[in-house]
Amino acid sequence: MSRSVALAVLALLSLSGLEAIQRTPKIQVYSRHPAENGKSNFLNCYVSGFHPSDIEVDLLKNGERIEKYACRVNHVTLSQPKIVKWDRDM
Repeated sequence: MSRSVALAVLALLSLSGLEAIQRTPKIQVYSRHPAENGKSNFLNCYVSGFHPSDIEVDLLKNGERIEKYACRVNHVTLSQPKIVKWDRDM
């Protein structure tokens, strides 16, 4: 009986510890097709491997003549939002 109680307590402590785990997000920015001037395309911001699940992701575009695209990610594991720029040659 005491062994069962000890195992149950250990299991509960293990589960409560899952909330304390924090993993920094991995961020990739890429286009669906190779970039071509004047052609529509899709820009993807893929964010994975993070914990906890609450996250904020924004795709950004500046207003300059040569447009630059970036993905901004804010997560509890980051000291400040991380911005990853899209490299059109990748």
